[in-house]
Amino acid sequence: MKKKLASRYFMTLLLIVLSLLFVTPLFFMLVTALKRPEDLATYPMSIMPPVYQWKHFKELIFSNDVIHFWQALGNTMTLTVVQTAIVAISSALAGFGFARYKARGKNFFFSVLLATMMLPTLVTMIPQYIVFSQLHLVGMPYPLSYLPLWLPSLPGWAFFIFLYRQFFATLPKELEDAAMIDGCGRLRTFWRIFMPMAGPAIVTTCILVFQWTYTEYGGAVFYLSNDAQVLAVEMVTHIRIPNANVLYPLPNIPYQMTVGVMYCVPLLLLFAFAQRYFLQSLVASGLKS
Repeated sequence: MKKKLASRYFMTLLLIVLSLLFVTPLFFMLVTALKRPEDLATYPMSIMPPVYQWKHFKELIFSNDVIHFWQALGNTMTLTVVQTAIVAISSALAGFGFARYKARGKNFFFSVLLATMMLPTLVTMIPQYIVFSQLHLVGMPYPLSYLPLWLPSLPGWAFFIFLYRQFFATLPKELEDAAMIDGCGRLRTFWRIFMPMAGPAIVTTCILVFQWTYTEYGGAVFYLSNDAQVLAVEMVTHIRIPNANVLYPLPNIPYQMTVGVMYCVPLLLLFAFAQRYFLQSLVASGLKS
């Protein structure tokens, strides 16, 4: 009994320490956002701001003096939502094929698919850029400028194909046979039977794709122009201090942190509303094969 109690206390303490490690960067980002630029030029620099500058958020939201926040956020959401829909549907189709179809060489091609996950993105980025440049898809007007980022996702992403494949493989074959008897073809069976049951896998895919695309930086720098640029790039390259004195330049870090706090809000809200399905899918698809 004492060992179980001690183990419980140890695990609680460990979780508290790990939680603090993850929360600490967000805390410092928030307190830095509430400082004046000149507070960062003083020594020694205090952790908490001498005067809380909530006006930074007001200037960010209600004016374009700091950054074109709403335009950049709209560009980010356009890129992210479409990308999420493409990956969620195409990966589900591929995962359904690998899980429910019997074909010669299926396991080999599935192994090749998983092997592509080992390739770093930087290895394929330059050849991919050359291909899209030769196809004249680089520098197109908004929203066609996002095509070089959307088109590679049409076949699906290997990780999520694997996720769907694991999930669909756990469903009983009797469901598929019953649908076939009722006159459903393969595609209709997929949409009417399997997709409604794959809610946790769909939610997990949408959360992860949304996060990875929302935080896209390298591809956005490569392909997007200023009018279509996403918030991740804008917050690094185009932050301005309102009414700044050009003779006495100050660091714009507080405004960068202000944008960073607002940048994190959609991701935190998404995970807060969908975490139950996210964890359910990881358990269902990770422990069964």
